Amino acid sequence: MELEYRLTHDVSSAEDHDGLDEWTVSIRAKRFRNRTVGGVIGSMTLFRLRQDTRFGSHPWADAEAYDEALFNLVLGIYDLGNGGYRQAFRDTMVSCDGDLLVLSDVRLDQAWRGFGLGPILASQAIWTLVDGCSAVAVETTVSELPEDRRSLSQEEWTQANGKITALWESIGFRRRSNPLGHLLDPRTAEARDLRNEQRRRFDALAHAYHTDPSH
Repeated sequence: MELEYRLTHDVSSAEDHDGLDEWTVSIRAKRFRNRTVGGVIGSMTLFRLRQDTRFGSHPWADAEAYDEALFNLVLGIYDLGNGGYRQAFRDTMVSCDGDLLVLSDVRLDQAWRGFGLGPILASQAIWTLVDGCSAVAVETTVSELPEDRRSLSQEEWTQANGKITALWESIGFRRRSNPLGHLLDPRTAEARDLRNEQRRRFDALAHAYHTDPSH
């Protein structure tokens, strides 16, 4: 399994674009024993909002200029009036001297789901890009409809959101006081321990796959 990182940054005279980096991470499965399976099997999107006055004093404006969904996700983290992070964020994180990383989207082909790869790969991508960040934010509500495109019932919606939340909490995201949402603090020992646990899970999955005679 490989992760391929691509950085996109707009060239613009508008300051609202200077402090936002968009990372697209392609998930590639290697071909094994001459099997035809392989290639790109999914992707992730992450954004880095820079907490640096060289890129403007209002990082949330970069998110607002880019996309309404991204803006809504980070809205509770920033002090819209004074710039910078809200006091609630400052009281929660180990350090606020850093950028904000946002895990926006994780997609995996249907055939590769059900093995626990989603949180493993998301954790790897986060820890590759998180250096210099104070926190990582993530959305914990359903973003993808069932294959038949039908609407979810309230019970199904609640169950699906619960599963998504549990997956993100398994890699270190924790529900913070309103209006912060779910955040991962990369400077805590708990977050680092969960990163290592996800790596061990991947090693176990890879070992099981390579030793399965059916492959």
